[in-house]
Amino acid sequence: MFDYNVDHLGPGTVDDPAWKMPGRHTSYLARALAARGGLWGNHGYEAAYPMTYTDADGDQLDGRNRYTLTFDQDPPVDAFWSITMYDLPDFYLVANPIGRYSIGDRTPGLRRGADGSLTIVIQHEPPPDTSNWLPAPAGPFRPLMRLYQPRAAILDGTYTIPPVTKAPS
Repeated sequence: MFDYNVDHLGPGTVDDPAWKMPGRHTSYLARALAARGGLWGNHGYEAAYPMTYTDADGDQLDGRNRYTLTFDQDPPVDAFWSITMYDLPDFYLVANPIGRYSIGDRTPGLRRGADGSLTIVIQHEPPPDTSNWLPAPAGPFRPLMRLYQPRAAILDGTYTIPPVTKAPS
């Protein structure tokens, strides 16, 4: 018998030692953790899925607050990136008046700053301009970022995703 995790579908699909697991027990654990996080996920060199539960102050993200997330430059990917909004504790998509469940570099109508930066508005109530709005639930939430074909800076940790910050009242 062969093990899909080692022989075919797990890290090792790219014939590079950096993506191979040293043994079956390691691959079993990795596959179990990957299945717990989301079945049929991509390999690490295909996509990265950073998430956060807290803002820049270390407080739980909650739709009773207003937040911003500002990228000076788009994340370093060769394909595309997005942020999807999930509620807690169920991790469901968040129903909202504009039908937007994620936002990213392929979202039509995004407005950038004069310097090319992109500020995403994260809050429950619609802001006056919804161009860059990622709707949040009324309570706790978790945004999940998806980075497809991440460049080396993401994979080696030298790229830092900017923090989610509370917007001034």
